[in-house]
Amino acid sequence: MSAGIQSQISFKKETQWGTAVVPDKSIAVRPSGGIINKPNVQLIPAVKGLLAKNHNAIKGKVSYEGDFTMDTFADYVGYFLLCALGTDSPALHSGESTVYDHVYTESVPKPSLTIEQAIGENVRRYAGCLVTGFKLSAKPGEMVELVASIMAKTQATATEITGAFSTVKAFDHTQVQVKIGGSVIGEFENFELEYKNGSEMVYALGSAEPSYKDINGGSQVTFKGDVYLDSTTAAKIANLLSNTHEAVEIVITGGAIGNAAAYVLDIQIPEGVYTAMDSKITADHNLLSISGEGIYNVSAGKLLAVTLTNLVTAY
Repeated sequence: MSAGIQSQISFKKETQWGTAVVPDKSIAVRPSGGIINKPNVQLIPAVKGLLAKNHNAIKGKVSYEGDFTMDTFADYVGYFLLCALGTDSPALHSGESTVYDHVYTESVPKPSLTIEQAIGENVRRYAGCLVTGFKLSAKPGEMVELVASIMAKTQATATEITGAFSTVKAFDHTQVQVKIGGSVIGEFENFELEYKNGSEMVYALGSAEPSYKDINGGSQVTFKGDVYLDSTTAAKIANLLSNTHEAVEIVITGGAIGNAAAYVLDIQIPEGVYTAMDSKITADHNLLSISGEGIYNVSAGKLLAVTLTNLVTAY
């Protein structure tokens, strides 16, 4: 028996979807979630002159799904952003020789990962892992949290690699700014942004495991948060009622790197629309709960704009 604290999650980007590679990077995750094996057992009933209902059992459409909750590390998080969105266009940051801006855009096909999940003696290597989306959330007094949703094509037992963890610090709550309409709104008590790319596994005859991958229903980005109610935030109620569209952006600025740069994660919804607002009667602080969704911005030519600045040359 081994201690759960010694469990380990490692990964590597694949060159071909579903062809497993040996992971060479490890990432610290929270003790929750993980990829779950779902054999989808089908019990086959039959009328055979007996009292028993079920007379056979087969594997149905097998799936390997789950999520990983982690601190938002300024380097390795780039792999999950890449696999969720599709394309990374790295370029040297202005005035720097070792700092890169990774500009992510939506595209297909999307890169995949091999993920090794080592939980004690149960070491499984999942190939063809799709990142179907991510959720980024920030709360006072906490690290900025990222939840990556995963679907895998196949799994096999493996020998656990030696962990190769990053030493780059993760982003925390003191480094977060939320902008609405281009202006910083300092009244946010918490903020959450969620992106789903519509990826799904497709099954065919001849195998219980997925045979193909596809996009179903298109991508979607939503946001929500609670803001302290004052004259600035109350004005957002009028925007909701008038269907005013505004850019929504979360900018997280970490430690200094290079000559005069810093680790930065900038996620912008170029055109956001409010879908609900609510201010409850309370004996505590008055809060305005805001939620909304992004729509495709024709001028920007995108639903979501993501830039990650760090010392990684390319993903």
